[in-house]
Order: sequence, then C-alpha cells, then structure tokens
Amino acid sequence: MGVTTVVVALLIALVFAAMLIGSIVITRKERAKKAQVAQALGLTPVAQPDAALAERIFALHRPAWGTATYKLRNVWRRPLEDGELFLFDLVDTSGDGDSITAHQAVAIRSATLHLPPFMFYPKVDTQQYALGGLANRIVEWAVARVGQPVSFPDYPAFAARYTVTSDDPPAVRRFFDERLANYFAATQFYTLHAAGNLFVFAEIGPGFKTGDQSHLARRIDRALEMYHLFRQEAPVYSA
Repeated sequence: MGVTTVVVALLIALVFAAMLIGSIVITRKERAKKAQVAQALGLTPVAQPDAALAERIFALHRPAWGTATYKLRNVWRRPLEDGELFLFDLVDTSGDGDSITAHQAVAIRSATLHLPPFMFYPKVDTQQYALGGLANRIVEWAVARVGQPVSFPDYPAFAARYTVTSDDPPAVRRFFDERLANYFAATQFYTLHAAGNLFVFAEIGPGFKTGDQSHLARRIDRALEMYHLFRQEAPVYSA
C-alpha cells in the first residue's frame, strides 16, 4: 500500500471520527438543554419509565399492520392531583437508524379519563395553500391504514381541521360532542393519540422549538387544558 493511499485512508477516518464526535456533542447539548427546560417547568427525570406506560404509548402509535418498535427517551414526569403528566421523545428503532416519531410529546395518564380509541391529525388549510386539497387526501389515505375514518357531518369546522380515525367510530362520535368539536375547531396542527386512561399530545406545526421553554410550557398548558375538557365528558367507552 502506497504512502498516498495510507494518508487518504487516515484522512477519511479522521473525517468520520470528527463527524461522530460532533454528532455526540450536539446530542449531549440537546439533551442538556431539554433537561434544563424540563426542570424549569417543574418536571423530574424518569430514568426508567414503567413498562406498562411505555407499551401503552407504543400501542397508541403502532399501526395494526406494522412491526414498528419504539423506545422512550428523555422522559420527565410531573404528578397531577389525580394522574401523571409525562414529557418524552418517542423514537422508532425499527429501521436501519433511529428516527424520532415525536419530539417532546406530552402524555397524561389518569383514572379520571375514559377515552375511546382514536387518533387525529391536522389537515392543511385549503384556502391558504393551493395544494392543500391534495395534501389532505394523502393524509386521509395514510391515516385510514391505521384505523377507520370517522366523519363528523354535524361539525364541519372540526372536520375541516382534522382527520380522525378509530377502531370504534360510534364511540368517538358520541365523545366528540359540540363542546369538544368547537374547541378543536379553533385549534390547528394538533396530533392526538388516545385510548382509555391515556392520551398523547403534540403539534406538528411550523415554528415549535423543543429547546424553547415558552414553547414547551405552552404545549404542556394545552395538554392540561384538554385533560380538563376530557374529564368533563361522561364515560362512553371501556376497553
């Protein structure tokens, strides 16, 4: 092997080593920033979330036909008067490399919740975006693969905002009464995965920064607001 070949090989190795070190440093900085923000918001770290909670969260996100495997990372907890609030990253580990399914999502678990199984995803505003109609049809096609579409003809403003799927559409229609439909019709970019005593909330809209304390505080406040709204609903579903 010539000297030139050895030098080139060493340079390539150094470049890859620098990239790896840089990635590790960035990851550590991001983790430290998340920890700083979570602590400022009154949450405490959870070294090992209980298996039952983790599996419930995974099940809410895992397609019935899929084989996705997940992990929870950067988990934080805040006790509630009659439940628990969790902040976490949901990581899909089923591919060649880990991918983030949800950054700093909020989960609330409480015995006072009696939620039918449902998921909903935001639609694109067709008045604002020229290709909004096409984008919404793609979203509807995709989410229909993980549940039955649920229509809300009595609440067109809500239906214009979100695509909803469920394994029990009648229960979801009973649950989303006029009060809830009107509430969510005034929101945008929300994602919700719910069933029984647990729901997971996040937004996928532009501009959200997981390292911004005010942004994360707003997300937690919104989750708590939904929690209080959901608790006012009469139990309509039991798994």
